[in-house]
Amino acid sequence: MLLRHALLIVLCVFKTAIVSAQTKEYVFINIWDEYQQPTALPIPLAPRTILQPDLNIDAASLQQFKASFPDYANLNIDSQNQLMRTFGVRQTPYRVIVEDGTVVKREALTPVLASSNHVDEKIPLQTLSGKSFAINHVETKYRVLFLSDSLCPFHHLPNCETRVKQNNELASASIYPVITIIKPFYVDIQNARDYQQRFQVQQEIVFDHHNEVFRQFDVHELPYWLVQNQQGQVIYRGNQMPTLPALFH
Repeated sequence: MLLRHALLIVLCVFKTAIVSAQTKEYVFINIWDEYQQPTALPIPLAPRTILQPDLNIDAASLQQFKASFPDYANLNIDSQNQLMRTFGVRQTPYRVIVEDGTVVKREALTPVLASSNHVDEKIPLQTLSGKSFAINHVETKYRVLFLSDSLCPFHHLPNCETRVKQNNELASASIYPVITIIKPFYVDIQNARDYQQRFQVQQEIVFDHHNEVFRQFDVHELPYWLVQNQQGQVIYRGNQMPTLPALFH
């Protein structure tokens, strides 16, 4: 009787292991989107495989991303988008749970809302030198905001070094403040300081801890310029350096 009971227990454990092994989770991301708006990865519901669509990607770019972001160490390319087609995935980021080859759960994933690990602890906006910064309060007739990424130079930021150099020249020539705003995703304030030293930035730099400035102005392309008037209104925005005569005299 005891032997039969023991065999039943072993059989149940074995069956559970088989079912578990047949349940898989697939997460599809696009690394170029992740650089701009990282995904909040949910708790895995089964052994997870993370996949990049086989589009506008090469092995070197994939390895560069994985080396920078260890959470994606098992990221692979979905060769010829076979799994995306098999599971009917038409967007990223996206998750599917598969049991015995059948999709039993699917969901679009959402981006992280803030870079801070303690979202409730609001860090006020200020420059690296300790001066307070207000998004809509401009003390001078004009103010230039240069929204950039401390990961520059990087493959997902084409021409970023050239634009940083242009902005340094603009800051030297402009009679109004030029302030660099650093995106917070995947980095911390030390990265902003490293950026300042690497590019010999003389103007003020703000590390946007909670992505407030980027959300306020709905900026998704980097590097990017904004020019505000004294009322805080945006009178210029674009990926080309502003050449408004009013900035220089």
